[in-house]
Amino acid sequence: MKLLSSPSKFFWIGLVCVVLGFALPLLIILGFIENTFALSFFIYILQLVGMIMGIIAATGFAVNKRAKEELKKRKEQEKEQEDIIGWME
Repeated sequence: MKLLSSPSKFFWIGLVCVVLGFALPLLIILGFIENTFALSFFIYILQLVGMIMGIIAATGFAVNKRAKEELKKRKEQEKEQEDIIGWME
């Protein structure tokens, strides 16, 4: 499952799905594609999957950012502890 291991991949896949979910109905309205129930259902699923992938990507980005901030905070605290201990010796 390495294909979907990062939030940016989820974002791009979701973006492609949402854009296709927009472009296909536009092509139907313009008369380039004939509308069928199966195509309408497929477009609905594309839009739904795209939005879900976008939400997953946003969550992944937030989790990664929070983890980086926590790591940075922990390193600063360790450095402060080392400075305090070094001063006492």
